[in-house]
Amino acid sequence: MWYPVGLFVSGVAVVLLLGSRFSRVSEELADAIGIGQTIGGMILLGASTSLPGVIISFDTALGGQATLSVSNAVGGIAAQTAFIAIADAAMRRGPLSEEVTMAASLMQLAVLLFLLTLALLAMLAPNTFVLFDVHLASLALVVAVILGFRMVQTSEVEPKWYSRRLRGQKTGVTVSGESGETTAGESGVTVSGESEETTAGESGETASDSTRTPALVGEYLLIAALVGGAGWLLSYGGQQVMTETALSPMLVGMTGMAIASSLPELVTSVAAVRRGAVALAIGDIIGGNVFDTLMLALADFAYSVDSIYAHVTLEVLFLVGMTTMMSSVLLIMLVRRETEDFGTSIGTESYLILVIYVVGSAYILL
Repeated sequence: MWYPVGLFVSGVAVVLLLGSRFSRVSEELADAIGIGQTIGGMILLGASTSLPGVIISFDTALGGQATLSVSNAVGGIAAQTAFIAIADAAMRRGPLSEEVTMAASLMQLAVLLFLLTLALLAMLAPNTFVLFDVHLASLALVVAVILGFRMVQTSEVEPKWYSRRLRGQKTGVTVSGESGETTAGESGVTVSGESEETTAGESGETASDSTRTPALVGEYLLIAALVGGAGWLLSYGGQQVMTETALSPMLVGMTGMAIASSLPELVTSVAAVRRGAVALAIGDIIGGNVFDTLMLALADFAYSVDSIYAHVTLEVLFLVGMTTMMSSVLLIMLVRRETEDFGTSIGTESYLILVIYVVGSAYILL
């Protein structure tokens, strides 16, 4: 037991040690290449911090462990959603939802809910749409993630859920048919003011950022590779511990592996929130959850017996439903933008997310 436990603990240690630095490098790289914090959190942090979970789900699916593979993927999404409450507490100046960039975060959650529902439908009809032992829902997941990323990117640049009049005010274009208030003058003042404030020092800073970008990319790739290696340690060590102790795959996948592989999101999001990069933290967690749904597709491709959805248990179905509910509460939290924190620096919805996670996990495992 010492050897597999040592590997598992080593993987956890690597994730914890690199998490904070990973957050800072991702934030600096997002600024250097000119993308927003929400998109940066989704791409730079969300995808790369999901590497441990991706490796675990792929490796366990190759070994024929359907429940272990799927419960790790979905359990990771549930655990990371629960981490929102921890990041909320780390704010210490009011509910986290007050400072979240709305459009992109809402689009991310809408895409995530679609993906979770698609996965649930695949589990309810596991043998209906199968081609070469791969469920067509797995292909749909991949396409939906790509299209979803495009929609998130578009909503960050031009949020269209504003009224036509508000969009006109934001762009400085008066919408025909609306009231005759002129917004072009306001826009022109702002633009000219910004252009006048541009100095040689700012251009020098931009040049300095461009020269630093290759170094940031190199450091980012190095940390991502180490985090991915930690994922393999977690996968191998966790499977060996399960074999030696005869623990249920659901227990090991949903708790041990899922939580351990999700630690990058916890560490990086808390570190980002404490630095004031709230959008980066939320983009990391929700973006990581979106990418985690690809673990299901990857596991289905790796599972050689049949479609992996045909071999999951009822507990896994309950877990998917529970995770969908937690994500729905998070969506309500971001739309409602609660300002009352009851003196505890944590919003009401964050409490509800934690309650759903704890009670649901206890129901599944006990």
